[in-house]
Amino acid sequence: MHGPLARILLAAAALLFLATTAAAEGSASPEVKAGPTAKPRAQEAWSEPYPAIVEDLRAGLPLVTLVEVPLCSNRQIHCGGQGAGDPGAPKGNLYWGRGFGVRRYFDETARGWRLVSRSGSDGEVLEQAVYARSLSATRFGLPASQAIEHLLILRAVHGDAIESAVDAFYDVATHGGRASFSEGDALRSVRVHVSGYAGHNRLMDGYRLKQETPKPGPSLGIPAFVIACKSAPYFTTALQEHGSQPLVMTRDLVAPEGYVIEALVNALGDNLSVREVRTRVVSAYARWQRIPEGVASTIFAR
Repeated sequence: MHGPLARILLAAAALLFLATTAAAEGSASPEVKAGPTAKPRAQEAWSEPYPAIVEDLRAGLPLVTLVEVPLCSNRQIHCGGQGAGDPGAPKGNLYWGRGFGVRRYFDETARGWRLVSRSGSDGEVLEQAVYARSLSATRFGLPASQAIEHLLILRAVHGDAIESAVDAFYDVATHGGRASFSEGDALRSVRVHVSGYAGHNRLMDGYRLKQETPKPGPSLGIPAFVIACKSAPYFTTALQEHGSQPLVMTRDLVAPEGYVIEALVNALGDNLSVREVRTRVVSAYARWQRIPEGVASTIFAR
């Protein structure tokens, strides 16, 4: 769902939230206190269930997040005029090159990231942009002297091929995968550690994931996130059945814009817990959408 309409709907939701809160004052349930032996349990980092990630970092490999971004299409939802809903034109598309579109946002607004590579059309992928930054190795339990590269790979997929974007995201999330790009004269191929999707939720239109029956033995799944309207009820179970931990999902309408991706991948680079990753995303969404954090929190699944 695109930004302007999202802001209108969320402003209405904010008013409802505040009214409901006021009406509920004085009628809250009594506080339930923990017993004397209850102790707070430390939250594990998002990477802990996947020890191969830290092993890759220990070996000098980069931390890699790959995000499929199907371009907004007026044939699927209302994206706006002046090219915002042209599914084959990345530069002016709402989800990619306009306003807070992910590529434009990382080119102009995101801090700490530098553009490494940008490639043109390759079939249904109309543009690929790769960004990099440096991470603190101590966040992952590694020596402070070790340098860690954090890569974010964004793929603009033709909006008419949105099903291919869904399939590509899900395949990497449940089987792992690699991504390639040119850096200077060198061709790099890197292992993907987090699979992401940002755009329209095609499953709401009746499209179905190409699921396989889970096989016995170690899972090949990797952590994943879906920044699309009401993604949790459509994707969560299908990911978990194949060993893919959902990091951030939604339960309401959402604008899949660049600041959401920035907050999310920065939190991954800090190796926070899944709960803390979500908190970072909620805070960013509230700030950029100019809505209360309580309202923003209702948008993202716990």
